[in-house]
Amino acid sequence: MRLAQSLFFLVAAALALAVGTAKAEDQIGKDKNDPGFNALDKNNDGYLSRAEALGNPNLSKSFKQADKNNDGKLSRAEYLRAMTAQDAATAKKKVSNAVDKHKDRSAATGSSAATGDKVGKDKNDPGFNALDKNNDGYLSRVEAAGNPGLAKNFKQADKNGDGKLSRTEYLTAMTKRDAKTAKRKVENAGSGSSSTK
Repeated sequence: MRLAQSLFFLVAAALALAVGTAKAEDQIGKDKNDPGFNALDKNNDGYLSRAEALGNPNLSKSFKQADKNNDGKLSRAEYLRAMTAQDAATAKKKVSNAVDKHKDRSAATGSSAATGDKVGKDKNDPGFNALDKNNDGYLSRVEAAGNPGLAKNFKQADKNGDGKLSRTEYLTAMTKRDAKTAKRKVENAGSGSSSTK
């Protein structure tokens, strides 16, 4: 159950990060299998044809599924959706492998202690609705104090500087925190460390 919750939040974090970077410039040349939308769009018409999608083998294989409106070409939004799904699947696989390795290590050492994430059970993160005591749809500094990490980073989370956090600002802050935590866990699992700070 905890693994499923962890994977859900990891996938949600990956999706949020991908959506947040939808307007960002392509990272061309970072991955030989995904040169980026602009590099694939050879005729610069703002769409990817089947022929142009051949530059990314995974995209080419899932072209029909990615073409949500069935117009025979991929818009930037369709491309980003497909790449986000691919990235989420890759992240899910990495986390699953890391958890399996951790379980194998625990079994080898004879550890029987319950391990895993405490997603949804974190006393330091009761959730937006629980923090919003006056039910106005915003978190004041006083309400945010119910989550020590959020209170500490309140100013950075308050993107519009109005002195309160909207649900979007809260979710953005929590997603960034969860993504950092997931990244650390994947890196630690890959390096053989079992620390989950």
